[in-house]
Amino acid sequence: MNRTRAVTGDHVLFNECIPMFRPEKIEILNDEKQNYAYLLLDFALTEPFQFEYFIIEPTIEVHLHGAYKAFISKVSIPKWLDHNAHLFTIGLSAVLSFITGRPTKAPRDGYFSNGEVLDQHSISELAIQFPVLSAGPGNHGVHLASEVISKFKENLHELLTLLYSIPYKQYETIMQSIRLVQLAHLNKREDFGLGYYLLVSAMEPIATTAIKRKRVVDSKQIKEEWKEIAKTDLQYKNLLDMYQQELSKNRYIGKRFVEYVMEYCPPNQWFDLDHPLENIKKYIDETSDHHQSGWITQKHWYETYPDDLNDNEIRTILTNVYDHRSKFTHEGKNPPHRSPYSYNRFFDKESFVEEIEGDFRHVEIILPNFQLIAFIARRSILNYLKKG
Repeated sequence: MNRTRAVTGDHVLFNECIPMFRPEKIEILNDEKQNYAYLLLDFALTEPFQFEYFIIEPTIEVHLHGAYKAFISKVSIPKWLDHNAHLFTIGLSAVLSFITGRPTKAPRDGYFSNGEVLDQHSISELAIQFPVLSAGPGNHGVHLASEVISKFKENLHELLTLLYSIPYKQYETIMQSIRLVQLAHLNKREDFGLGYYLLVSAMEPIATTAIKRKRVVDSKQIKEEWKEIAKTDLQYKNLLDMYQQELSKNRYIGKRFVEYVMEYCPPNQWFDLDHPLENIKKYIDETSDHHQSGWITQKHWYETYPDDLNDNEIRTILTNVYDHRSKFTHEGKNPPHRSPYSYNRFFDKESFVEEIEGDFRHVEIILPNFQLIAFIARRSILNYLKKG
């Protein structure tokens, strides 16, 4: 196991958390004492999640000022840990956030790892580390239908099985991408563009591994007649050699990203994405005797669905997603979404006026919403893992 700092000092180095969450070689300690650590969720977990090595217990709900609450879940940590148990739950928080598509945190220090019962002071100290808006515009939707929670548990079990079975080097790579997805959910409210950027970045290392460069290189970029001219024209040959060198430096990551999505999370799988109001519908169905909530998640006349688009249109949309990511990287420029939260299931449409050489024209662009990109990141990484 990699060395970790004796005192983490309220800072996270995620590379320390990766081997704590799954050691390269699992060795169960003979210590009979059960240690604990804590997760900070943005919803009320109403049932325990019991897995092979640990248990996530139902949340303690803490009322803070105004409409803010905190949700603290105690975790019975694995028996291979005897110190720095919070590093395990930081790794677990990333995995849980990846699966649920919701922000999840864990304390940056392990001051509460050994206590079985939290006193009020400790509860307050944990609660202020992740306050959650529970009512009003922009609230987190803290009460989930039991069906939604059961689905979280099922999907989490599937991912844990994969993470604990794949080769360790691959596990490290996947955990880094999972962490980027978690950071996307944690940062979305602070900076939508950063969250969007992180989702795409989470897929990039997997995409460049899964889709080789030669698969997307256009063999016709250098025409045969150019080669013929270069045989008799030294200056032309030098220019052609320089052009070839520049082409060889191009990693074609944008094209590889598009091909990766089309192979590992094709548009026909996008229909597995729940409608953003799906939990409200299910919650009404579970708590009301009047089961007439189907209209909430029906397709509206103004919405665009994946099957409304052809293959070229889908590829163009995905190319634009990567371009928006690159503009944020190099210019700090946000993607053109006007709202961080979409009530549409898949796409938003934005209109603007564009000036080209003094002429103005109206442009409409179709944008995958944040929920869809998060779903594509999650599903594509899971499909890549399953494919082996």
